Amino acid sequence: MLHLRRRAPVRLALVLASTSLLALATPAWAAEGDNADAGPGGDVIVVARKRAESAQTVPIAITALSGAELSNQNMANFTNFQAKFPAFSVYLTNPKQLNLGIRGIGNNGFNTDGIDGSVGIFVDGVYTARQGMVSADFNDIADVELLRGPQGTLFGKNTTAGAVIINTRAPSFKPEAAFEGAVGNQGLREIKGSVSGPIVADKIAMRLSGYYSQTDGNYKNLYNGAYQNARQGEGLRLQVLATPNDKLSIRVIGTWNHQGFNTMSPIAVSIYNPAALQARMSAAGYTLNTSDASARAVNIDSPLNARTDFYSANTTVDYNLGKAGTITAIAAWEHWKCWTNNDNDYTQLNAIQDYGSCNNVQQESGELRWATPKGGVVEATVGGFFSAQQLAVDSRIRFGDQYYIWAANPSATAFPTTGGKTWAQGAYANAVAGLGFASHAVFHTETQALFANATIHPDAARKLSIDLGLRQTWEQRSEFYAGWVASNAGNLSQTQINALSSSGANAQLGSVDQRLSDSSLSGEAGINYRVTPAVMLYAKYARGYKSKGFNLLPVNSSNPDSSIAQVIALGGGQTVKGETADSFEGGIKSEWFERHLTINLTAYHTVVRNYQANQAVGVGNTAIKFLSNVGSLTSNGVELESEAWLPLGLHAKGFIAYNHAYYSSFTNSVCPAQSTATSCDLTGRQVAWAPKWTGDVSVDATHRIGGDREVYGLVDVNWRSAQNTTITLDPSAWIAPYALVNARAGVRTGGGKIDVQLWADNILNKTYYINMLGLTKSTGLVQGYPGNPRSFGLRIRTSF
Repeated sequence: MLHLRRRAPVRLALVLASTSLLALATPAWAAEGDNADAGPGGDVIVVARKRAESAQTVPIAITALSGAELSNQNMANFTNFQAKFPAFSVYLTNPKQLNLGIRGIGNNGFNTDGIDGSVGIFVDGVYTARQGMVSADFNDIADVELLRGPQGTLFGKNTTAGAVIINTRAPSFKPEAAFEGAVGNQGLREIKGSVSGPIVADKIAMRLSGYYSQTDGNYKNLYNGAYQNARQGEGLRLQVLATPNDKLSIRVIGTWNHQGFNTMSPIAVSIYNPAALQARMSAAGYTLNTSDASARAVNIDSPLNARTDFYSANTTVDYNLGKAGTITAIAAWEHWKCWTNNDNDYTQLNAIQDYGSCNNVQQESGELRWATPKGGVVEATVGGFFSAQQLAVDSRIRFGDQYYIWAANPSATAFPTTGGKTWAQGAYANAVAGLGFASHAVFHTETQALFANATIHPDAARKLSIDLGLRQTWEQRSEFYAGWVASNAGNLSQTQINALSSSGANAQLGSVDQRLSDSSLSGEAGINYRVTPAVMLYAKYARGYKSKGFNLLPVNSSNPDSSIAQVIALGGGQTVKGETADSFEGGIKSEWFERHLTINLTAYHTVVRNYQANQAVGVGNTAIKFLSNVGSLTSNGVELESEAWLPLGLHAKGFIAYNHAYYSSFTNSVCPAQSTATSCDLTGRQVAWAPKWTGDVSVDATHRIGGDREVYGLVDVNWRSAQNTTITLDPSAWIAPYALVNARAGVRTGGGKIDVQLWADNILNKTYYINMLGLTKSTGLVQGYPGNPRSFGLRIRTSF
């Protein structure tokens, strides 16, 4: 086990910083997907500025993961990417709830249906509307790029925190194929494959790739001995690339992904108030179980699962005008839907036996841009973007005949003593059983934008460059919500139904029919100077904007929840203002020893005003969740990334990042459940989901053992400092620092065409939490989600 003592952050920071000076970042594949790894003296090719160029020449902080790195370290989804990106956070408890944060900005946990993500995700140039749409595994990837800071003058959607660019491998005119299979503990079974080649020589090529992956769960259910947290995924991607002549390129991509989750239930870590749920269950003859990150035990009596399906089609057309530049047009359609079934009382009681809230998203988008030829005095890109998105949210809940044990009496007036029996004695058990609420919400968003970006080289030597960008965005948004009684077998009165509505989660009673319009002007200005061919200094200012949005639940008189008045007093309303980010960033990108060593250092200061924060308040058993605007959030930090190619077949990669993200103005927050105050001042406190330190070091070695055979090994250490994972900074929701160690070893033959690898993740079997929910006042429970235990297996790859 790895123990981090009080001074460990300082010591480990020094170790990571010094190690990263000898570190190697395995280079990225180009957008076309046919680049080999850069190696010493090569270039890491990125498309951060809508043109293929070396990452060392782009004056912003970029981290790129190559296709080879993704494959060698078995990184297939955002949970894996989190370890490889500085100051990057991932919130994922089910396929709907994927939220990303960069430098402490954007990770908002639950209840994000009515707002955009702060981190833009672009797959093959297409903006993905909802982050849950990319919660599935990726396959056959060329590279992944993380861009920090506000983005928008070159992208389809404006963002405040940054962007993730994912490029898939393009069809090849040379026949090729690759296959891999893996087996491991926890029931891992995985197979991946791709084939590519010409249909018409030099004119039309095709690529087909697919995967199937399945793992068993590792959360033991004491109720039936089964395991929760199993995951199954499968997907196909078909691409056609047409190049009728040397000027025109047309790429068409169709994608399908399916996920099945035996989803995670939070474990009960401790009982803060034994007089609440524990006492009620004990009186009824039940035991309220607690567990920890090592045992991962739950006790639930109803199904807990989810599934998603994603379909997309997009076309990218590039036409080379020669000296007049290049025109690019992108048209895309995406459809994502999910379904969940949750035992929402998280116990063996028949209390809330059925609960679900899922999305059905359809989006059409288009982008048209013109770019000047590369290498001119002025390199410019001008374009326009359009998208139309419809998000439908369907929620439901149904109560069981033991709801009275799990929940205290919601209203002594609505549920008085009757027939000599109280609520707690089951007086209303049969009447409440079968009561169900349902809701349907629809959000429409139409976005139009014009953007322009230019890089000016005023001197003949091209040492100095000036970057300017501007973007104007217009949006029209609407929300329709209706919540109703789906079933009432016990003939409860309207007063009784209203009292129980607050426990309806996302299916509360009420209605909303509201529209809003939004417009924003954002931009950037930067300057960079190449001191030598290998050293560049840069500074940049950027303004980003995240649109206005809606609260999902009715924050009006149609909602009978008694907590609505408190929500309004805490700054909540049906709509939330848009948030604005002003970011200053400066750094140095440098290469040394004939490009065998790269050192990049970035410092930044970002202020986000009207930050859209997620909160929850109320009595009863499911508090109302709502969005409100925080006065401001400030993020200051430094990131050091380094890469090196070393003698004797050694290479390494490392980063160390310090991020001080805090609420610079948050005077009217909901208080943690341990407090009796009506509001709390969190000004100056660390932002949720934002560890101050993140670091990663990978060291690998390759040694030829004769002929075309070689052996290799890799060790990776990822570390995160303490963080809180509730907006209210609940004192019971702190996650202690933890480090995870992963290792790989294998042999390659046939010039790398056959690769047999043994792998182990979390090899030290570190116990840790990925998310803490804190204290629920009405139940007395402190709950959290443990991270995965040690996993290991065998992976075989072949290509030809």
